[in-house]
Amino acid sequence: MSNSSHEQLRHAILDLFHETLSRYPPPYAPGPEPAGDPPYRLGDYLIYQGYLSPRNLTSAINESLAHPTPTRKTSPLGVTLVNHYNIPGPVLAVTLLLQTMDRLEQTPSLPPHFLGEQLLREAALSPEQLAVVLEEQVEDYAHGQWRRLGDLIANHGWLDAETLSAAVHAVRHGDV
Repeated sequence: MSNSSHEQLRHAILDLFHETLSRYPPPYAPGPEPAGDPPYRLGDYLIYQGYLSPRNLTSAINESLAHPTPTRKTSPLGVTLVNHYNIPGPVLAVTLLLQTMDRLEQTPSLPPHFLGEQLLREAALSPEQLAVVLEEQVEDYAHGQWRRLGDLIANHGWLDAETLSAAVHAVRHGDV
C-alpha cells in the first residue's frame, strides 16, 4: 500500500469516525488511553472513546463467553456489546475500522487478519462500505443468522465473486 493510498484510507476512516461520533455521542467521559502500542483490543478503544465503562466491558466479555452457539464456542464480543450494552452498530463498525487502521500503521508488513482489512488495503472497498456490511453482519447475528462478510459485500453488488475469492485466498495464505 503506497503512502498516498494509506493516507487517503486514514483520512476516510477518521472522517467516518468523526461523523459517527457526532451522530452517536458517547455516554461516558473518555477513559484512559490504552496501555502499549496500537492496535488495541476492541474494548480498550470503546472505553477510551467513552462508549463503554470498564465494568461493562468485563460483564460483556463474560456474557459473550457464556453464550456459545452450535457453530461457535462464544458469541462475538461486538454482537454482545451492540445487543446488550447499547453500543450503536455504527460505533462498533467504525471502531473496528480504527483498529484496522492502527494495525495497518503499526504492522504494515504483516498480512491482513480479516477479509475487510484485505479489501481496504487493496482499495477494493471503501471504509463506508465495510462499515455498512459490518453493521449488517452484527444485526443478522442478533437475529440468529451469521452471514459471511463476502456474501454481504456480494449482495450489495460492490465486488464480484472472483475479486472476493482472491481476497479470501490472500488472507488465508498471508499474501500481501
